[in-house]
Amino acid sequence: MEDTLERLKEAIQQIQHHNVSQLSFEETYRYAYNLVLHKKGHLLYNAVAELISSHLEKETREKVVPVFPHTSTAVASGSGAQGAAGTSAVATENVATAAAGQLFLDKLRDVWDDHIACMSKLRDVLKYLDKVYTNSVAIPAVFNLGLSLFFHHVILYSTQPKPPAPASSSRTSNAAPVAPSQRPTADPSTVAHHLIHTLLTVIRIEREGEVVSRSAIHSAVDILSQLTDEGAVPLPVQASQGTGSGSPVVSASAANARQRTVMGEGPPGAQESPYKTAFEQAFLKQTGEFYARESARLLIECDCPSFLQRINRRLEEEQTRAQSYLGPSTEPLLLSLLDHVLIDAHLSSILEHPSAGLSTLIHDSRIDDLKLMYALFGRVGRGHTVLQQGVAAWIVAVGRQVNEGVALAPSSSEGGADAKGKGKGKADDAAAADVEGSAAAAAAPAAAGGKKLGAAAPGPLNAKTKAALDWVQNVLDLKDKFDTLLARAFGSDKAFEKAINDAFSTFVNENRKSPECISLFIDDNLRKGLKGKTEVEVDEVLNKSVALFRFLTEKDAFEKYYNGHLSKRLLNQRSVSDDAERGMLAKFKVEAGAQFTKSAEGMMKDVKVSEDMREEYKRFQDRATVKAPFDMVPIVCGSNVWPSAGKDKACTLPKILQDGIASFEAFYNQKHSGRKLTFLPNEGQVEVKVRFKARSHELNISTYAMVVLALFEGLADDEKLSYVDISNSTNMVASELKRTLQTLACAKYKVLTKHPRGRDVAETDQFSFNHLFTAPLAKIRIQTIAAKVETDAERKETELKVDEARNTQCDVLRIMKDRKQLAHIDLVNEVIRQLSHRFQPTPQMVKKSIERLIEKEYLERDDADRKKLKYVA
Repeated sequence: MEDTLERLKEAIQQIQHHNVSQLSFEETYRYAYNLVLHKKGHLLYNAVAELISSHLEKETREKVVPVFPHTSTAVASGSGAQGAAGTSAVATENVATAAAGQLFLDKLRDVWDDHIACMSKLRDVLKYLDKVYTNSVAIPAVFNLGLSLFFHHVILYSTQPKPPAPASSSRTSNAAPVAPSQRPTADPSTVAHHLIHTLLTVIRIEREGEVVSRSAIHSAVDILSQLTDEGAVPLPVQASQGTGSGSPVVSASAANARQRTVMGEGPPGAQESPYKTAFEQAFLKQTGEFYARESARLLIECDCPSFLQRINRRLEEEQTRAQSYLGPSTEPLLLSLLDHVLIDAHLSSILEHPSAGLSTLIHDSRIDDLKLMYALFGRVGRGHTVLQQGVAAWIVAVGRQVNEGVALAPSSSEGGADAKGKGKGKADDAAAADVEGSAAAAAAPAAAGGKKLGAAAPGPLNAKTKAALDWVQNVLDLKDKFDTLLARAFGSDKAFEKAINDAFSTFVNENRKSPECISLFIDDNLRKGLKGKTEVEVDEVLNKSVALFRFLTEKDAFEKYYNGHLSKRLLNQRSVSDDAERGMLAKFKVEAGAQFTKSAEGMMKDVKVSEDMREEYKRFQDRATVKAPFDMVPIVCGSNVWPSAGKDKACTLPKILQDGIASFEAFYNQKHSGRKLTFLPNEGQVEVKVRFKARSHELNISTYAMVVLALFEGLADDEKLSYVDISNSTNMVASELKRTLQTLACAKYKVLTKHPRGRDVAETDQFSFNHLFTAPLAKIRIQTIAAKVETDAERKETELKVDEARNTQCDVLRIMKDRKQLAHIDLVNEVIRQLSHRFQPTPQMVKKSIERLIEKEYLERDDADRKKLKYVA
């Protein structure tokens, strides 16, 4: 057997020296077969291990140790990226260090490749040893033995003399070895130390911009990954008593513990490679330190967009690096670390960057930069939340500036031009007669054969009205901007959409005038005579207005204003079209429900019915013996749907108007019994022919203006009427009279002359007929001067009416009738939930309604539980 073993050892040595051409595979295999067959497996196993160990140490000593990188370069600490190329000295040193490191890694790879080739041949030759012996005694197979020996005799090879082995009996089979004084990665005499530090140094150099051999790094990483931690093989194995078969002296668990103690990290029993226990942790630690320094430096040197671009480029580089030469388990750990070090740790610093931070990016609509910020922030758990908060804070801050009247710079986003007024198109409404109040029936006398009138040249918008329209336009511009950013920068993210909408809702509702402003804006776009806008453009603006309507919490207040403006458009026949009006109501019905549009639809219906009634009235006039002295276009309006019904706006009418009204009343009373008509002259329009010295003109004026103008008929050219005389003759409300006189004497078309001259009307003023009036048009529309925006007193009155309409008792009663009994807090919450689509009721408001219903004995408290309420049938 000794001779057979010697021949086999000689054959193995020939394989290690690549002299296999003269060997007989069959003969070598037979040597191993015979040794195992004669119960000498342990001798063969020990001999193979000894030969492999000796060969590996010789290879390491002769090929690997001589190319150890110099200590000063191998352990050079990376200071992070040192500028574009750093100093020339550093660049030169990096090149030299990379070259030395590559030589070392190449030599180690050569030794590894040679070892794997030899072990593959030995595995074939010693196949019977693995089949019969190694499996039976639970020791590593020959190939795995080679991996373990490579680890211990190459990777853990030390140039320092080995310490003497502790004396121990061969029977002390489970004695654990003494742990070394330091880990091999910290011992500069070991290959492991040079390997780990060379890899880290070469990777650092690549991060600093130098070109390195990725294949050399990949090979070294692959070596560490294949050296699975199965524990050091206990050698020599001895023959077990009575069988002659080999069994290990050291247990597998003790071997596992020993190898882990040598390499470093995990608990006993874990099967991990040196790549995981030694390299990966050191690599991640160095990476964190490198990029912590670099990110801090970049925040100082770069503006926000440049910082984001550099960070994104670094992330792409590291991902490519991980895929090129790192293990698959490292990539997610590496990217997670980078996300924390480069992004998560600097979220606030990025957003608040003094040079082009989030505010600048949004203000300048830098979509590409915001898109990159959104993508990078999405890599960390709280990133999008922080970004949403930053965007929302910017919207609220700018929105509050809009509320204060601060103009925004023009938006470059698409749709902004469509949303903006064309200037001249709004002029026709500048002096629109938006008299507050409504009518149960409005008389609109007109001259016979009424043709299309020449519109008066527009004057400047009332300052308050213009401010209201500008506010809506600025909010729409801001909304257009963020619609574009949401779609193109934030990927239509629903969470961002909600944050943006909530921010708009915050500042829109902080403006107490917002319901009125939005209604005015819609009114401005639904009126006739708009110049520079097609129906498509108007419809687009109205859709955007509905988007603003969604932000309102006090939708019931908006309803009051909208119905008031709608009534003016309908009564003055100034609506752009019935289809546009009905389309707008359809949009509101979708947003707020059928109850919201009930009154508006009632007004539209009344106007339609009145159109049919006019034809009947014409036929009645044809048959009447006493005809009306002028053509009348009446609009009969139901008092339950038109706003401001019941306001006393009556005045003393001229006889000609009284005769016309009497004629229509006779017709109406024949059709309907038990109904009372109330004529409100403040809602009517009159076409009257007036003769001046130069020529005659047909004036389209309000009924009030006609009442005043009729007083000057038959007076001499220089005869004057005082304000008091006019007031006593007409019995008009003072505010209406002043506004009417201002329209006739102080506006563009001065058919009356005020004494003394001025823009305001005082009770001491006098007026005369302007016989010298001239105008290029034969037909002129003189619209009553009126501020569209409410005065403080009017707004207080509107708010009072809205509060009165917010009586929540009916809602409480409806819920309790359905539920029968409910906890007090649940009832309050349910009422708030159901009413939130119209306005935002306060808990105090609901609680007060509940108490009143208890007092009226519609509700009662439960005797057993006083927090519960019961419905009383």
